[in-house]
Amino acid sequence: VTKTAEAVPSAEPAIDWSTRFKIIKGICQGLLFLHKLDIPIIHMDLKPENILLDENMVPKIADFGLSRVFGQEQTRLYTQTVVGSYGYMAPEYLYRGEISTQSDIYSLGLLILEISIGEQNCKDKNQPSARNFIDKVREEWTLEHIASKYASLDTEGLHQVKICIELGLKCAEIDRRVRPPIEEIVDTLNGLRANEMANEVPHASSVSKKMGFLGGFKKK
Repeated sequence: VTKTAEAVPSAEPAIDWSTRFKIIKGICQGLLFLHKLDIPIIHMDLKPENILLDENMVPKIADFGLSRVFGQEQTRLYTQTVVGSYGYMAPEYLYRGEISTQSDIYSLGLLILEISIGEQNCKDKNQPSARNFIDKVREEWTLEHIASKYASLDTEGLHQVKICIELGLKCAEIDRRVRPPIEEIVDTLNGLRANEMANEVPHASSVSKKMGFLGGFKKK
């Protein structure tokens, strides 16, 4: 059984930073696996609804209905039929039909930002671009703002949040050529130690849940 975001009771506790960080790392590890297969898989529809969380809050990438398989020597392809989820499609795909591993990196960046700040991207379902959300994060989420939102974290924890936001913004760059590869993303996250000051794991039911309920912050 899988719960949608809307089905999660409002009493569900907000998710603390250590759990958010665990989810971010898990998604990135999953995407690394897909992109590094002998025949790479481009997911093409990374969004909160396609990330399932088990009872231990371990994320699983789901729904490969739009995924593409690349040949060993292939790095890009083009399509005239653009399908996907508004707010998560890379601009080169949305406007030119260009597909590459960097298409997934763009979507991953938006997921990282959403999980890190606890706010939903693209609340207007008719808005195809996430630029307003990205610009808002870049402008508002200064270190001072991070410290006010995550008041219970120590210096190391705040550094984790800052790096994750910076990483999400890099992944969501308009120019695909400046987005980091998935190996670099995973290496960056692995270089950040687990924050021991925010390791409380809130209760999660035994059923898998979609990731969309990650808004809000745990109050201390």
